[in-house]
Amino acid sequence: MSRRIAIVGASGLVGAALVERLLSNGRDGVVALIHSSGNAWRLASQGLPLVAIDLLDRSALTRVLEGCTHVVNCSRGDDRVMILGLRNLLAAAKAAKVKRFVHLSSVAVYGDPPHPLSDNEDAPAVPAKDSYGAIKLRQDTLVAKAAKSGLSALSLCPPNIGGPYSYFCNSLVALLRGGEFALLEDGATCCNVVDVANLALAIELSLGAGADDGRRVFVTDGADVTWRDVISGLAPLAGIDYEQIPVITRDELARHWPPRSAPMSLVRSMKHLLSNDVRRALREDPLLRKVDQTVRDAFALLGSAAENRVRMSLHGSLRPAAVDIAPRLNYQASAQQLRGVRHSCARARQMLGYAPQYSFQQSMAAYAAWYRHHHGLDGAHADLIRQLL
Repeated sequence: MSRRIAIVGASGLVGAALVERLLSNGRDGVVALIHSSGNAWRLASQGLPLVAIDLLDRSALTRVLEGCTHVVNCSRGDDRVMILGLRNLLAAAKAAKVKRFVHLSSVAVYGDPPHPLSDNEDAPAVPAKDSYGAIKLRQDTLVAKAAKSGLSALSLCPPNIGGPYSYFCNSLVALLRGGEFALLEDGATCCNVVDVANLALAIELSLGAGADDGRRVFVTDGADVTWRDVISGLAPLAGIDYEQIPVITRDELARHWPPRSAPMSLVRSMKHLLSNDVRRALREDPLLRKVDQTVRDAFALLGSAAENRVRMSLHGSLRPAAVDIAPRLNYQASAQQLRGVRHSCARARQMLGYAPQYSFQQSMAAYAAWYRHHHGLDGAHADLIRQLL
């Protein structure tokens, strides 16, 4: 009996690559579940029916998963979708008696920067409160709980995802072009990356292999890649030389990231309380509206000159601020180089029989070829396009 695999988030980067892989193998039936268009054109071009689904609608999920033997969750969304939506999806998968549930987690569950021992999956997961990693950790907990209650499940943890269509590479090219990315220690720190095709392979393998208790499994390209390797491969696409990229020290990064909130003061508090937005909200209450009007009347008695001085002290001059046209470093993006732990995919090799099909060099070459074609950099109008980018 052939498998019938439901892919949730099929129009995203990973979902679309997985659908294309499964269709090319021709062994399985594929149910492509999407919420937004995303890369849906890649799927529609292959004649695959697309099913629009809302993860917050449990009854609709239960209906659409009827007859499915496997489920892969590649979905993303706001916190409510990622938590309540996943609960609904797990419940629907259990109701459909699926044989395997594969969840796409993230190395972000180990923190940013990650726990020093997170070269393997058994390290403590300690993401910052309210971070993306914290949401993914809550998802992992839900998957593990469902596995304990009888649902065969596994969570795959990829790092930065490369290859054609890569959001990670696209953002870096844009940052490099704008002079917003700075290299730390000449790019010598490690960069964990996995080609999207290698990740699709690992997902396919996990449909029929590995533990069923919801445990996490790292999936990487399995190479000792540095940020120098990544940035030197992307710099030509941004139209710059590697030597032109700004550099930054650890001390500089530490001063700017994470950003520190300004200390509270009586003046700042008064400015906040007397701001137009806060006063507008307070006037919704009849009593506070009366107090606000009393204060306004009192200032009016002082005369316009005194009233203007108070307004200036609270809101500052109306003179427009000078425009800073110099490029500003994106410290959040540059701080990725501080992660500093290389995640091993030994468990994926042992448990799933995973062996990357594409090397890091092949992945970068594939991305560069896609990027140049997508942006017309090899066409007749390449010079004009470079000026417009």
